[in-house]
Amino acid sequence: MIHIHQLNTDLRGIEDRIREVKVALRSTWTQPMSKFQYELISLKAQATERYVLRAWHRGRCHILDAPEYCKEVAERTMLKYPLAA
Repeated sequence: MIHIHQLNTDLRGIEDRIREVKVALRSTWTQPMSKFQYELISLKAQATERYVLRAWHRGRCHILDAPEYCKEVAERTMLKYPLAA
């Protein structure tokens, strides 16, 4: 079992940061924006891992064409959200 409340809290934080980074990227670029672009890529990957775990926890696969990938990612990400004893 996983700590679903912590997972959802982390997802909201990641989603909020994604929105902030997208606002910066949509504005007029007055400085190099590569750090924001790389951060957005990283945040999206983190969000996908957590969505896969949340779907797996519900008995579903977030990425329908890749059930083995879902299982691998869910098992790896599950270690970040142990259920408190």
